[in-house]
Amino acid sequence: MDKKQVNRDIFKMVLPIIIENMLQMSAGLVTTAMIGRLMADDIAAQGVGNRIINTFWALFKGIGIGATVIVALRYGQQKWDQCRRTVEQAYVTVIPVALLCVLGTLIFLDPILHLFTQDQALLDTARGFARIAIFAVPFMALSSLNAAAFNGHGNTKTPMYIAFLMNGVNIVLGFLLIFGLGPLPALGLTGAAISTVCSWMTGGLTGLFLLYAPKGYFSHEIHNQPFFSLDKSVLSEVYKTGIPAACENVFWQLSAIVLSNVILGYGSAAFAAYNLGLQAETICEMPGIGFVTASTSLAARAIGMNDDSLYRLYFKQMRKFSFFTGVLASVALFTFAGGFMTLLTDKAEIQALGRVYVFIMGFAQIPQDLAKVYNGTIRSAGYRNVPMTVSFVGIWCVRVPMSVICGKLLHLDLSFIWVAIALDQIVRILINMAIFQKKRVIDVISDGRAARLQGEKTSA
Repeated sequence: MDKKQVNRDIFKMVLPIIIENMLQMSAGLVTTAMIGRLMADDIAAQGVGNRIINTFWALFKGIGIGATVIVALRYGQQKWDQCRRTVEQAYVTVIPVALLCVLGTLIFLDPILHLFTQDQALLDTARGFARIAIFAVPFMALSSLNAAAFNGHGNTKTPMYIAFLMNGVNIVLGFLLIFGLGPLPALGLTGAAISTVCSWMTGGLTGLFLLYAPKGYFSHEIHNQPFFSLDKSVLSEVYKTGIPAACENVFWQLSAIVLSNVILGYGSAAFAAYNLGLQAETICEMPGIGFVTASTSLAARAIGMNDDSLYRLYFKQMRKFSFFTGVLASVALFTFAGGFMTLLTDKAEIQALGRVYVFIMGFAQIPQDLAKVYNGTIRSAGYRNVPMTVSFVGIWCVRVPMSVICGKLLHLDLSFIWVAIALDQIVRILINMAIFQKKRVIDVISDGRAARLQGEKTSA
């Protein structure tokens, strides 16, 4: 396969993911901007509630990554029936866990919220938001596995269309329920929570319908196995890759809880600035975010095909493209830091604090985008635990301890917390590159390690 075809493969997968995430981000941005017109406590309360929900999202997204790798591998091997069987095994095991997560959160919500803050007014507001928004979690899990099925087949357009539908629901309902219209009362933050649940429910059920529709993938990928029967070998494949990926994501979310506690020590305005700054950063990260799925899926597909030259070319081109997207993101954050914050809130204090965060995060964009490609390739090459370990080192040996020392012990300026967050990303890419070279990940097909890996997975 020549370079032009490889580039087409990459962009065919990456562009719909970028558009999908831009759509999701736009909906979140609109909702955030609407809430940003409310009080600082409302912004902070949404941030606290989202931290809880996003921890579960990170868990199920990681399992989805594991399913994506196995589906892409089987797709490359042309084992169509195993593509469907892999995803269905994930459904049967993940959805019950998601329901238990909802129940556990409702039971232990107060102790969980106290991990963030002791401010009673903020606790009361966050409690009301979280009690509703937590019901989005099962649909988040379903959506993650649906996306794994589509992405593993190399189809990133369908998740994009689903995201478009979800975002329409979120924006329209969000506006109507937050501010009210005609006979509809203004529900404020409660309205935002309801619209979040409705949008995820719409996305999850739509994806499920499209997979099993007459022209969907699962309508012709027949395996003749009972849906609810558990296959230990398939589950082992999914979770051996999915659990480390989930842990990697959860590490970040758990660290966000610690960081939230540290930042809330500077006041609700500081925490609101952090959450709005994250939104601005995510906008600029959009061009590079597709490389997470692309690097994982395309590397796994090349390994399934046992095509060394294709595997090498995929990595080389994605590394080059991710560097350029990182440069673009950095320039945007450096140049438009003030503009982003003005767009997201009309509170001058929050704008000032957020501008500093956005500017400092500009230094983290290139290493962050490159890490997406390295992590995806390393994971698909069989080194499942490496991305998780690197994430642990960056987050829990750099980001968290530096933030706690600067914020809790030394009581330094808030900007030192932002520096700790950026430094974490730089440390992680350096470690990733060193491991990639030491383990000769680029040679996994040429030296036969990929064939042994496939043998292990087949016999698992």
